[in-house]
Formats: sequence, C-alpha cells, structure tokens
Amino acid sequence: MSKNMEALIENLIATGNSMIAVANELKEAKPTEAKTAKKEEPVVQTTENAPAKETPISKEDVRKLLVAKSNADGGVHKPAVKALVKKYSTSGQLSDIAPEQYGAVIKELEAIGNA
Repeated sequence: MSKNMEALIENLIATGNSMIAVANELKEAKPTEAKTAKKEEPVVQTTENAPAKETPISKEDVRKLLVAKSNADGGVHKPAVKALVKKYSTSGQLSDIAPEQYGAVIKELEAIGNA
C-alpha cells in the first residue's frame, strides 16, 4: 500500500473516532437536558374553552322574534317575515315549521333589514 493511501486510512479512522467521541458526549448530555427542559403540560379543557351547549329553541322563542321583526321599523319587514315563514312552512304558519328548522329560521330572520 502506498504511503498516501495509508495516510488517508489513518485520517479516516481518526475522523471516525472523533465522530464516535462527539456522539458519546451528546448521548451523555441528553439526559441532563431532558431534566432541565421544561415539560409541556397537558391541555385541560375548561368551561372557558369548551364548546357551548346549545339550548333547544322553543316555538315561543321563534314566535317572539318573528313578531318583533314584523313590528320593527314601523312594520316595513312584515312582508319579508311572512315570506320567511312561508319558506319553511307551506301553510305559512309557525306551527307547521319543524323544530329542527328553528335555528335556520332565526338566522335568516336576523338578516332581514340588515343587508
């Protein structure tokens, strides 16, 4: 083997040994860092960030909102309110609107006069 090749092999072995030494130092330092590192605390859901439970909307609640919007601003929204009730009830009566649609009715009702 040439002297040049022997020197390269020796350099490679020295580099490998240096890498092993550095890896061992890092390995030993890791537990110390883990002890001093701040541990993340688990997120506990409180009532502040918990989703609000929806209370069921009663027919009477919807009726009050419909009447209030119909009478607001001198009654200018009355035709729009009637059309909204008709949209959700073929008879045009609140009693024929399904309770599960009350939320949608209220959402559209709030938009009347606010556009």
